[in-house]
Amino acid sequence: MNSETVKFVVHQVADRIGLAINARLVKSNDGQACECVPADGHPNESFAIRLNLNWRSAEAVFVPGQFSGALIQQMGNATVDGRQIFASFARGFELKRIRVQMRINGADVKPADPAGWPGAWHRLELSLRTPPLVIEQQDEALSEKMVLELVVPFFGMMAALIGVEENEPETTGETEGRAIQTNGVRYERKKINREACIQLKGSRCHACGFDFAETYGPLGIGYIEIHHVKPIATLGADYRLNIETDLVPLCGNCHAMAHRENPPVPVEKLKSLVDKRRKAAATLQ
Repeated sequence: MNSETVKFVVHQVADRIGLAINARLVKSNDGQACECVPADGHPNESFAIRLNLNWRSAEAVFVPGQFSGALIQQMGNATVDGRQIFASFARGFELKRIRVQMRINGADVKPADPAGWPGAWHRLELSLRTPPLVIEQQDEALSEKMVLELVVPFFGMMAALIGVEENEPETTGETEGRAIQTNGVRYERKKINREACIQLKGSRCHACGFDFAETYGPLGIGYIEIHHVKPIATLGADYRLNIETDLVPLCGNCHAMAHRENPPVPVEKLKSLVDKRRKAAATLQ
């Protein structure tokens, strides 16, 4: 990891989560780690997420501030919606075989089952670990991949529990060795929902199978549009969004076709139309 990793993580968390953070490189047992903290508030009263690239795996760890008791208590009082979004991220990690270890008040809990969490939180331990893989500290592409697979969704999980308010982040860069800052308050619900959907269902179009990364390379990694199965305008103020059933990744073309009708064309029908056209084209070759 190097200064480019630091810039990358700040930009990605701001862009995909709407969360303003500071990031810096720190020493670790295996060389260097990237430590990220929310930009607002004093670090002692907040938390850090530390990305470690170990010899055989990558790990992201929640590091509470020395006086973060009030913040952890606030996480324990998260809304039902916030807990469910957190659980969606956790299920996404499980599908990728990324181990999520969570302890509340010293006891193991299931990250994807908020119903089993205790009511009052005094202590939180949370970490993510990849399956075994060969790590090369200077492999910048791998560092960025771990940022996208571990750090970005980790901040999504935290923001879902904290429930901080929306604002427009603004990214600026600093020289190596100094924190990189973004200004502004940090949470945008739309971005959190979108990222949770991508972590759970992937960034490949569920109708035609298009993957932006396969066509555009690194520029397209993680990019996809998110379709609301039930149009937002039809949802009441008290509607509780379900990431698993209400949101679907679609490419721009399929998303546009879904909204050619009112109500939108079901994703299953879009997929059937695409498959039928592809089979017809194949028979003509």
